[in-house]
Amino acid sequence: MIIIDLFKSYNEMITGYKVSGHAEASEVEEYTMICNSISVLTQTPVIGLERHLRRKPSYRVNEENGVLEVALIDVPDDLTQTLFMTMVYGLNDLAKKYPQYIRIRKHRR
Repeated sequence: MIIIDLFKSYNEMITGYKVSGHAEASEVEEYTMICNSISVLTQTPVIGLERHLRRKPSYRVNEENGVLEVALIDVPDDLTQTLFMTMVYGLNDLAKKYPQYIRIRKHRR
């Protein structure tokens, strides 16, 4: 199962996230589609933060274990939330379609 942990501040702004695990789908095509979709959705905000907003988030990738951890170094603002919430909307849609493979959890820091 793919677990997505969203970390939020006291005022409900996303400050980071962690993605871990694999889809474990029996069909190769379904497994590939789910894992690739999760990868694209969760890596795109890092690209947007770095290239468009010129921010330097802290992130760590461990491909062997299927882990991506991302944390804002700067204070979250409306621009970072736009990137993160776009990711969350896409992840929520996938989780609704494939609840047996994807779980999204929210944590307050």
